[in-house]
Amino acid sequence: MQTITSEEAARHGQREPLWTLFRVVLGLSALSWGGLALMAQLEHHYVEREGRLSRVAFSDLIALAWMVPGPVGCNVAVQLGHALRGRAGAWIAGIASVLPFFMLMTLFAIFYRTPLVHAIASQTLLHHFSVVLATLIAVTWYKQTRALVRGKLEWTATVLGCIALFYAHSAAAYVLMLGAAFGAGWVVSPARDTRLNVSLARGDYRLLAALGVLLLLFALPLPHRYELALLWPRLAGAGMTLFGGGFSALPVLKTLFVTPAVGVSDNDFTLAFSLSPLSPGPLLNVVPFFGYLIDGWVGALIATLALFVPSGCLVVLAQRHLHQLKANPRFEHGMRILRAVTTAFLAVAVLRIAAHVPWQPVYLLTALFSAICFAKLKVPVYVVYGTVAAVCGLWLAYGASA
Repeated sequence: MQTITSEEAARHGQREPLWTLFRVVLGLSALSWGGLALMAQLEHHYVEREGRLSRVAFSDLIALAWMVPGPVGCNVAVQLGHALRGRAGAWIAGIASVLPFFMLMTLFAIFYRTPLVHAIASQTLLHHFSVVLATLIAVTWYKQTRALVRGKLEWTATVLGCIALFYAHSAAAYVLMLGAAFGAGWVVSPARDTRLNVSLARGDYRLLAALGVLLLLFALPLPHRYELALLWPRLAGAGMTLFGGGFSALPVLKTLFVTPAVGVSDNDFTLAFSLSPLSPGPLLNVVPFFGYLIDGWVGALIATLALFVPSGCLVVLAQRHLHQLKANPRFEHGMRILRAVTTAFLAVAVLRIAAHVPWQPVYLLTALFSAICFAKLKVPVYVVYGTVAAVCGLWLAYGASA
């Protein structure tokens, strides 16, 4: 049995100052590339170094963050703030986890509109970046399928999900697919006699109803003239379908942003996702970039709030009922099938990116180089992008001079 020293007990009893919470989470988020890195740094600081939470308690935060939609790393930060300082702590930690990549991606969007960046970002370079992105998603898909897809039922759901997504061209298909996956897992669960008993307050019902309206607004097909007017509420609803990491969001966000009414081009969308691993934060850090392209600073702010606030509210709500959710085997079985199906988003994202890249030997070499770097050598993402950009620049310079 693990013993707790008097110093650790004193730390458990102390209230974390809000300014300290903001400063620590902000610093860790600014130095974390990806949600998993943020979770690891939060655990090191608050569990191993400060002793604010036990390892078991922090593991519960991670498990719940995977159970709800949205960016996993930010969901953990929100829960951590709630555990340390209640509702105010949840808001402070959530803002601190989002602020670094919000500022960086918005600044990138500002310079992206300059003629210099458009001159540098040639079509050949964009194709090479797309290949690197597709390879990174493919490696992520391989790791997730090994971790999440094990039994025959999970594999069947994953294959059917890939087929459905490949032919789907509407937001309703994503919502129906995820709902059917959870429902199938619930129905075929070996534990048939258990019931999910969760007592909700009136405010909880209002929150769930509001999130349900946003999800419905995202799923319903709208006339083109309403796509831009209702973009931000629909983005909030889209956030309720994003399970399994940032790359799974690529097809969902593309449905929203790459339309004639909204005005984000396919090249802009692909480049933003290609460069998203270079910025700290989760891979959903592309949202401020798209928001700025649509409506400047106001658009960047509203887009960030629309995507991250609903999932933060939902994870705090779920945290209060964590024990009831974890104790129900039918709920866990439904979530297991749901998480398996989300790997289909990654597979389809790779296929759709590859479809826009010319089948030439030079791009196959880039794919091979990226695969070796990511899968075998564990090279940081920014090193791979920098190497590809440098080689492509030299090749274009010497090719043009020749």
